[in-house]
Amino acid sequence: MKHTFLTAGLVALLAACQPSAQFLNKDITGSGLKTETPLTAADGENFQLNQASPQVTAVFFGFTQCPDVCPTTMGQMKLVMDELGADADKLRVVFVSVDPERDTREILKQYTSTFNPKFIGASTDLANTQKLARDYQITFEKVGTGPNYMVNHTANSYLIDRAGKTRVSIPYNTDAKTIAHDIKQLLK
Repeated sequence: MKHTFLTAGLVALLAACQPSAQFLNKDITGSGLKTETPLTAADGENFQLNQASPQVTAVFFGFTQCPDVCPTTMGQMKLVMDELGADADKLRVVFVSVDPERDTREILKQYTSTFNPKFIGASTDLANTQKLARDYQITFEKVGTGPNYMVNHTANSYLIDRAGKTRVSIPYNTDAKTIAHDIKQLLK
C-alpha cells in the first residue's frame, strides 16, 4: 500500500514538472470552443474540425470574395508553413467558408490552392454554417444584395491540437513567427 502511494506521488510530481505550453497568442484551452458540425472539403472528403488528427489544425472562417482580411490571413498561413520548415507537414490549414451560397467546392479548391495546394477549403450548408458559428462564437452577416454582396465576419484564426481541442485564438494580422511559435508548442 505504501509503495502505491509513493508511486502515485512520483507520477504526480513528474506531471507537475512537465512544462505547460507557453503561447504568445491567447490561450483558450478552457473555452470549450468545439463543434461536431460536419464539413465537406473541396476534394469531397467529409471531416470535423475537432476530431483527433495527426496534425495541428489552424482554422479560419472567411469567404473567397473577401477583399482584404481573408487573403491576408491565408497569406500569413503560407508564411507560417515556411516558418515551420520541416514541421510544416504537421500543420493542417483549414479555410471554412461563411458564404456557402457562392463558395462551391471548386471555388474553394482554387482559392486555397492559390496560397498552398495542401490548404483545405471546406464548407457546409447555411444552417450548419450558422451552427458552426455559434459553436465557435464567431459572427458573420451578409451585407448588401445582388451578386456582389459582402460578408462581415470574425477575423480570428484558431489552433486545434492533435487531440481535437481548441487551444489558441490568433488575432487578425498576427505575424507568421508568432503563429509558428504557438504551433510548435502544440507539437511538443
